[in-house]
Amino acid sequence: MEMIATGTSETRIIGIHGMGGIGKTTTAKMIYNKLSHDFENCCFLHDIREMSKGDGIQCLQNQLISVILKTKCMDIKHIDEGTQMIKDRLFNKRVLLLLDDAEEANHINALVGKRDWLGRGSKIIITTRNKDILEVPEVDCSYELSGMDPHQSLQLFSKHAFRKDYPLDEYIGQSKRAIGIARGLPLALEVIGSLLCPTKKEKWDLMLEKLESVPHETIRSKLKISYDALDIRQQHIFLDIACLFIGCDKVIMVHFWDESKFPEEAIEVLQNMSLIKIEEYNKVWMHDQLRDLGREIVRQESKMKIEKQSRVWDPKEALDLLRRPEGKKEVEALRLKFHHEGQFHFTYETFKSLPDLRFLQISSWEEYYDAKERLIWHESLLNVLPTNVSLENSNLLPQLRWFSWHDIPPTFKITNFSMEDVVILDLSNSKITQDWQGWSHMKVMKNLKVLDLCDCHSLERTPNFSRSFKFRTLDPKSMLQFSRN
Repeated sequence: MEMIATGTSETRIIGIHGMGGIGKTTTAKMIYNKLSHDFENCCFLHDIREMSKGDGIQCLQNQLISVILKTKCMDIKHIDEGTQMIKDRLFNKRVLLLLDDAEEANHINALVGKRDWLGRGSKIIITTRNKDILEVPEVDCSYELSGMDPHQSLQLFSKHAFRKDYPLDEYIGQSKRAIGIARGLPLALEVIGSLLCPTKKEKWDLMLEKLESVPHETIRSKLKISYDALDIRQQHIFLDIACLFIGCDKVIMVHFWDESKFPEEAIEVLQNMSLIKIEEYNKVWMHDQLRDLGREIVRQESKMKIEKQSRVWDPKEALDLLRRPEGKKEVEALRLKFHHEGQFHFTYETFKSLPDLRFLQISSWEEYYDAKERLIWHESLLNVLPTNVSLENSNLLPQLRWFSWHDIPPTFKITNFSMEDVVILDLSNSKITQDWQGWSHMKVMKNLKVLDLCDCHSLERTPNFSRSFKFRTLDPKSMLQFSRN
């Protein structure tokens, strides 16, 4: 309300942006309704994105002119014709206008391209998922809508689940679990509340367990609108983040993708579409509902067959995949975790079946044991892996770009894998020393951009890297990371 400068004769154009289902339209309608009694000429153009795809932007131009002039529909055949008609007929009309769900800059340009198209004192509200279209001189300011706090979430959920502002006493625990799933997303709160409302209490836990793994179809279809608006390259990066990189440092993560595919630009698009956020310390954040949407898309693309799944983020599923009979597997990203009590035997043929693998992360379930337990686990790992991992060739994983092995055994030779195209090497939490034989093999890593040696406490000094690498320190306070110039 402050942004739109109520009570002034100043023409104002403001934008409200945020992810799908966050409440942009609801908020804009509240503002619109509060202001409408001060305007003779009001127009609310619904679902601009969908309307423009169906009947074309001319239909919206037609609707705007007809509503303001209170006349029958015009026969506008071309956008330019409609643009000229708006400028000619509405320039002296003080208008309250709400443009709901604009997707492209030409949507705004065709309806209110310049503030002088409408009379002085007009107020225009634009809602969008795409922050980019608001970054033009005509828009005075924009506001990003964030999720509801826990108190508001519980209230909204209760309105739909119990038809009152607070849950019944015997449902409080389950209600808090439900709002934890929604994570402040009004759409999710409404859908989940409405879904649980007619359900008997004894079935709530089963329903909540299902919702925790896969978002309800109504939520998914709403959020998927933003995903479908991305190009193939952007969708690819969105799925990588949803499956692998939530919580990662953007500065490091961006090196994972081929520079010729302009990953920085794609990440900016994802930010502007409210599909991700870059938080403090460059950490990548994604709403849980969007994360689950991305992972469900990956599952559906593989028709629920693990050997055809492009990204396997669940370590237990990853182990199951590697234990399957030999044969080419289509996985591009794999997360593995070993338990010190488990006996896993992987051969050259096991990894040969993963020719498309771009990302490999290996760690232990006991990675966060205290120092004594950690040492026991480490010694156990040393006893198992040298005999159970039989890798003798260096042509394995030819597409590998990100290799992460936390607590890597000092006896393991990294050249067992093809390392020529690796750009990110994460050896954090390892007992390797400056005398580790692996350092001498790094000369094959001509494309290395980032080296992570965080919490390598046995490493007393940095290795003597070849001059040809020309590393640059990224964050010396938290880890030894080097980025190639």
